Amino acid sequence: MKFDDWFIAQFRDVLSEPLAETDGISDSEIDAALNGSSVPSSVRAYFRVAGKHWLNTNYNEWLPIGAFETIGDYTILMDENQCVVRWGFRAADMTADDPIVYQAQTGSDPLEWYSEEKPFSQFIIAMWRWLLTGDVPA
Repeated sequence: MKFDDWFIAQFRDVLSEPLAETDGISDSEIDAALNGSSVPSSVRAYFRVAGKHWLNTNYNEWLPIGAFETIGDYTILMDENQCVVRWGFRAADMTADDPIVYQAQTGSDPLEWYSEEKPFSQFIIAMWRWLLTGDVPA
């Protein structure tokens, strides 16, 4: 799967408008922010085409690409708007193309993680579709 094309098509479908070139982050900016770290191919592609899009900070909020936080066996990428839930990947999956997303509720210490049962490319679009249309992801 070519993730860039997938995200461009999905955003066009969800938003009924195309992504603008200014919605993305260049590979050189991504590389500088990562400072030698790696992210899944699907995450890199998402940031490349939609990393600066208003959806990323309007409700649930992405951590900046260079500020992903690893706690225990999980790398956290996004916080729920009320800071009740965090989403991330198993740290061991950070080199995978399109890893499964996990959710943890912030009230437990240590965090207890549960699979969202969707790879990142499907999870992020399902989240935005729900936010914008109220459609419950399948």
